[in-house]
Amino acid sequence: MFKHCKIFPFAIFFTLLFEITNGTSPTGCSYDSAYSSTGVYTCVFGSYSEPLTYSAFSSPLPQRLKITNLNGNLPASGSAFSGFSSFTSGSFDRNYPAYLELVCTTSGSITLTTSTFTDMSYLQEVKFSYCNIVSLSNGILGPFGSLNSLIFEHGSIASYSTDFLTSVTIESLAVAEPKGELIIKDCSITPTTIPAGVFDGQTSIRTIQLVKAGITAIDASAFSLTTQLNYMSLVDNAITSLDSNLFTSMKSLSSIDLGGLAYDCSCSNLDVLTYSSDNSVKLPSDLICNTPASYQDKKATKFYAETCATVSSCSGLSCYTAIEIVGFVLLGLALIVACVALAMICHAKRQITSAAITSRRRRPNRWSKMKNAMRATNRGRRGEKPPMKSKY
Repeated sequence: MFKHCKIFPFAIFFTLLFEITNGTSPTGCSYDSAYSSTGVYTCVFGSYSEPLTYSAFSSPLPQRLKITNLNGNLPASGSAFSGFSSFTSGSFDRNYPAYLELVCTTSGSITLTTSTFTDMSYLQEVKFSYCNIVSLSNGILGPFGSLNSLIFEHGSIASYSTDFLTSVTIESLAVAEPKGELIIKDCSITPTTIPAGVFDGQTSIRTIQLVKAGITAIDASAFSLTTQLNYMSLVDNAITSLDSNLFTSMKSLSSIDLGGLAYDCSCSNLDVLTYSSDNSVKLPSDLICNTPASYQDKKATKFYAETCATVSSCSGLSCYTAIEIVGFVLLGLALIVACVALAMICHAKRQITSAAITSRRRRPNRWSKMKNAMRATNRGRRGEKPPMKSKY
């Protein structure tokens, strides 16, 4: 009996430790702590009762949450989550962001509404994986408030409005890894032309990756307000040309990745090369020509160097603008006036110097004056000589 009493406290301790390590979660959710001290709760859509309730999670709290097997509405009406507004940043493990990943079944589609993510403003990073999103419109992402990272990976976005990002702010947050990134990767979007205004609210975004998204064109003013953008990737899209003014407003841009584009190379369509050179912006991947045929699959830099003449073909005054010509004339006149003034100064100085020398020559010295005076007063004295001339 005594031995059993000694073992009992240890049994309680290990039972509690097991519960803490594995977390408490609602039916249909499990806790995985295999890869970090703060693991991820994984919930299988359809296996738990909707909405997913915050109070059903504990030890630890659901800072990182993954919902799998999505297909259809999430939910048909109302919020997919309940009570999560009470989750404050003071409860976070600072080593990890507050994170939500939504993973759809193969070819699974989801319909989102403006109330789907109500209560989820505590989140810092959100990712959609393998989801065919029916539509993204203004307000759907609004409940998130500010995000450090927003990712759409694989799947598709069948429709999006120009203002679908208006209600959410993407910026670098005070987390372990500040990002401020929007990534749409291996995810086709419609419309395929990025319209003006779609990024207007993202004045603090740092990274935009639109990779293999089926994009065919980008409006010239699409990025006009993304002044803090540092890195952009347009890799593996169907873009054949880029407007010369596309990047001019991005004063913080340091790198543009244009790999995998089948580009129409012409001297008027390669402003991105001169922009990159003039502004010290890196092009980590080579821009490759699709046309003209003679340069197909060759570097755009080769086409530009061999085809786009950089030596001016003008001659004479036709090389200069009217303002430049007037400037040259005024400069010439100023030079002439300066030369005349210098000549007059030199001449005047020479005249003054000559007059001074002549005056000194004509002026008798003290010895001559003394000798003349003695001659005048002692004409009667013969044989008397004036005093010796001093050396000093």
